[in-house]
Amino acid sequence: MNRAPSPMSYLLPRSAWGVLALAALSAGCAASAPAPSPAPAASAPRADAQFPTTPPAIGPAPALQLPSPETRTLANGLKVMYVRMPELPVVSAALVTPAGSTHDPANLPGLASFTASMLDEGAGGRDPLQLAEALDLLGARLSTGAGWDAAQVNLYVLRRNLPEALGLMADVAVRPDFPAKEVTRVRDERIVELTRSRDLPAAVAGNAFQALVFGSKHPYGRLSTTQAVRGMDRSRLVQFHRSRYRPDQSTLILVGDVEPASVQPLVEQAFGGWKANGAAPAFDAASLAAPEIARTTVYVVDKPGAAQSVIRIGHPGVARNTPDYFPLMVLNTLLGGSFTSRLNQNLRETHGYTYGAGSSFQMRRGAGPFSAQAEVVSAKTDSAMIEFFRELNRIRSEPIPADELERAKRYLALGFPQDLETTSDVAQQMAGLVTYDLSPGFLAEYVPRVLAVTAEDVRRVANQYIRPDRAVVVVVGDRASIEPTLRALNLGEVQVRPVEEFVKD
Repeated sequence: MNRAPSPMSYLLPRSAWGVLALAALSAGCAASAPAPSPAPAASAPRADAQFPTTPPAIGPAPALQLPSPETRTLANGLKVMYVRMPELPVVSAALVTPAGSTHDPANLPGLASFTASMLDEGAGGRDPLQLAEALDLLGARLSTGAGWDAAQVNLYVLRRNLPEALGLMADVAVRPDFPAKEVTRVRDERIVELTRSRDLPAAVAGNAFQALVFGSKHPYGRLSTTQAVRGMDRSRLVQFHRSRYRPDQSTLILVGDVEPASVQPLVEQAFGGWKANGAAPAFDAASLAAPEIARTTVYVVDKPGAAQSVIRIGHPGVARNTPDYFPLMVLNTLLGGSFTSRLNQNLRETHGYTYGAGSSFQMRRGAGPFSAQAEVVSAKTDSAMIEFFRELNRIRSEPIPADELERAKRYLALGFPQDLETTSDVAQQMAGLVTYDLSPGFLAEYVPRVLAVTAEDVRRVANQYIRPDRAVVVVVGDRASIEPTLRALNLGEVQVRPVEEFVKD
């Protein structure tokens, strides 16, 4: 994960401002205050009382001991996964169903996300306010959303309130009302957001990169448009929900104070009446095949007068089920996945071109994109591009120093336990494993497999999965000032594209 710095990091912490204010106040009062009595001379500080000069030694990565999930299945096909963590009387639940953006109809991109966002806008006969009040009375939190490959309904509640909360969760997931009034409101909000994104260079760059890497016929390359959103009425949402939200393709994950023998009847009561509508819709896995990029091309999207250039460099990467997952995680940490990564140290710390630079592999059911990105001061766009390609080539060609490799592995291994701190964290990790058909044992294997990655592994996957000579380069910025210098770099053909191509009505 790239942890890009914020401009706010340059501000003094609140406590420091208090110290400065106190010092200023004391100085201002000194002229009128009586002279203080002489203080006794302070003794010289002892050498062993000085601040330490070396950082503490980093201990070994902790061994993770997670409870093994227990899975049961309802008569309607709904899988129920129990993960017992009874230390606190709480339960986190996640209902995972294959209704993500990959399943959008070709002519209605954004339908899956719209449908998921509408689930809690009225359900089971309650309007949005009544539903929110019912959850508040239980002290429960509920959220809905859709990613690329799955939609989720998430719940967090005290164990004693689980029976009522599960009923509300089932209403939201199984019996959404899709009130026409709320559909219109949310649809209008989405149209405003799409229209506004035309003025957001980062949004334009994200759309352009997605469209140019994958193409309009690929599920990952289709862009939501205001015209498509206007065509999403209540009937469209109902139809998508009926076809995609099915018990026989869904999994309910329950983490926390959950004893299967006592909780399973509650699940039966809440979700047992959920019925699938017809046969499961077919999905063409071949539609996720990654396109080939023959050569590097630079695409300039003009934003006249822009003070910064938004840069995206990349190409199709890998699917989530890749056997090279762990070497790729270490590789990306070295390249652009942490504050001390090469890209951030080069473009931010050494050259001062940006507040933050990074890279990522977005792993999905199909091969999602690999990208390296930053927002750089406009006058240094060409210089930043040189450094980007220097690092992309260096990670492939030069040996990885042993100490740098060790830091990257420890960054991942020592940081992983914080992703499993709460019942909600564990539920989300399990949801990811369910979505991509991965073994629950993956979580216990994570740390040792990260630590087992070698420099040769990193070099191999860098050469296999990072392709600077066959990349899409998107630069959103002031064309008049950046196009001539980008052409002079000779990275590849330079094409100019209008903003309207990537933020469509």
